Amino acid sequence: MKYGIIGGGILGMTLAHRLAQAGEQVTLIEAASQLGGLADAWQLGDVTWDRHYHVTLLSDMHWRGVLKELGLDQDMNWVETKTGFYTDGKLYSMSNNFEFLKFPPLGLIDKFRLGGTIFYASKVKDWKALEGIPVADWLRQLSGPRTFEKIWLPLLRAKLGENYTKTSASFI
Repeated sequence: MKYGIIGGGILGMTLAHRLAQAGEQVTLIEAASQLGGLADAWQLGDVTWDRHYHVTLLSDMHWRGVLKELGLDQDMNWVETKTGFYTDGKLYSMSNNFEFLKFPPLGLIDKFRLGGTIFYASKVKDWKALEGIPVADWLRQLSGPRTFEKIWLPLLRAKLGENYTKTSASFI
């Protein structure tokens, strides 16, 4: 049997690799001029930018196993990651609990609501129940209007553009 894999991103390349390991004939079809999909990068002047947010964590054991199998694990560059947030014309670090607690754009109650929203969302098991709820409505109700405007709305717009208005709460 011959297989055709459409898409040369991480999933497509891994599937093609697994099929080839099993002795199958595989053709990998990619529309871009190079493989990598969203894990690829692009140039803007002298700067190389991620095409899409991606990160490999020390806890990503399965993916790290694939990299080791391919002999690419030694090429990983492990660095401390930090989280920044740009709002009100300023960049704020939010890389630890202390920085989160002193984050000026949100009041203490807003911070509790944001933390509560994140905790609650992490515990949702039945995502289907959220399909009929617009993500903006859900996040605004849980986190409050100020937190929605300062935190969630910029993130939704960055990820989805204006399509966030058509996106269900199951996205979160």
